[in-house]
Amino acid sequence: MGRDLTDADASRRAVLGAGVAAAGLGAWPVLARAAAGGRQVAGFEPSLVPSPEALSHWLWRLHSFGPIRFTGTPQARRFEDFLARQFTDLEFQVQIDKYRLMAWECDLARDCAITVTEDGKPPKTLDVVAYYPFAATTRGKGPVTGRVLYAGVGDDAVKALVARTPPAELARSIVVVDMPLANGGARGFPKLFPGTFPDPLPAAYNGPNPASQGGRPSMEAVEDKCQALVLCYTDVSNEAARFNWLPFSDKHRKTPALWVGAEDSRYLARVSGQASLTLRCDATLTPDARADTVVATLPGASDEVVLLTTQTDGPNECNENGGLGVLALATYAARLPRSRRRRTLVCCLPTGHYAAGAVADKETGSGKPAGTRGFMNQHPEIVKKIVGHLSLEQMAAMEWSAADMKWAPTGLPAPEMWLPTATDAPAMNRIFHAATAGENPKYSRSALVESGFAPGEGGAPRAAGLPGLGLMGAPQYFFRADPMGVIHKLSPRVMANQVEIATKMMVLMDRLSVDQLYGRAAITDTDLFG
Repeated sequence: MGRDLTDADASRRAVLGAGVAAAGLGAWPVLARAAAGGRQVAGFEPSLVPSPEALSHWLWRLHSFGPIRFTGTPQARRFEDFLARQFTDLEFQVQIDKYRLMAWECDLARDCAITVTEDGKPPKTLDVVAYYPFAATTRGKGPVTGRVLYAGVGDDAVKALVARTPPAELARSIVVVDMPLANGGARGFPKLFPGTFPDPLPAAYNGPNPASQGGRPSMEAVEDKCQALVLCYTDVSNEAARFNWLPFSDKHRKTPALWVGAEDSRYLARVSGQASLTLRCDATLTPDARADTVVATLPGASDEVVLLTTQTDGPNECNENGGLGVLALATYAARLPRSRRRRTLVCCLPTGHYAAGAVADKETGSGKPAGTRGFMNQHPEIVKKIVGHLSLEQMAAMEWSAADMKWAPTGLPAPEMWLPTATDAPAMNRIFHAATAGENPKYSRSALVESGFAPGEGGAPRAAGLPGLGLMGAPQYFFRADPMGVIHKLSPRVMANQVEIATKMMVLMDRLSVDQLYGRAAITDTDLFG
């Protein structure tokens, strides 16, 4: 077994770092009800689960590969190689599915700038809070300059502006649009099934969420028609919006675009038609970059498959640490003798989650989907044997709040959304609740989603009707491409709860009958707890 799998090998730095985020858990309110006392899923062996210290060590390893791992970059490749080595050490059969793309990478402080020159006045430098991923680069071409043309509020205002503005005037302009999160950018509240962990949950955050920003329809409306696009956050602080990697997974665009904050939004609206704006977005494009999906298989007594999936590319250590969660579940399974593994375990660790458009590009990419959907397309022989699946994304997160134009921790775990396959939801929900028995509710904030939440990588197997659940941690910073990382916002103890709950669900998916997993046969307490 490789060095990185040794629980005792957690560095002192990792253990100290684990306490930074976990310290805030002291603010957790008194719980109305604790976890089911003493009951535990039959056959689950807690001693085989990687410890919180081991998880902390892995999180710091992920950080060390580069806090930001954009698809196809050396940082992303280091994580892919690390995972392939770990699964090889666990004696999984490892297969690599290779993809290519035109990789896109940008350094906000070094590569991005906006200056505005009002007629007859000296230039004014604006605070660029984020770039638009896969926007056109100005590198090698020089900055673009145009007259400020304020569209108004939201994507519809941009479409209306384009419709009424003469093409020649639009071509000389840089379009500015306000994108308040409370108006069109927010996804709203998902509809939840009854029963949470803990029950009741703390009050849900009710305010603008930086992780719900959009902007793609505005880009589509102005692309190749104006000099550039400036999008504006208006209802969160610049620090809450800073480094936000949104909109998500767009294709390569032909128009440069950057984001600014509320104060600069008001200024740009005021000087519309009376000033010129110069924008620089010197993103680096790397043609024919390689990105790998790692597929690892651990044979069981039968060829029926339990699938684990996640993502491995993205903006920070929270977003991609589901790969470490899958590694933790795989470690548990590998520590069991084959005779105790009823089903074959297949772990899909896919690339392309944050570059779906670039990978699918027929000229500069592979011309086909990556992610879990790409894995399913390439491996129908595995898909037809799947009887249950779990997806793990955005783990270990503690909550930060953007309320009241501030950016601060709340001391609570971030919301954890578990999404069951709709056709099998009663069975999956029962498995989830059984798996929470015996866990400490202080380190969880889990709900079961009926509808209204992003599907994540588990969306593909759920859409295929395969029984399973997907964990989507939902911190407000999970798109934050901060060059310092978000490691200090994560709690290995919260991740340990998530890993134990998911491991128990994996144990049940290995043991329960196919009819039970599909909801065609009852699941009794004896089936769950022995």
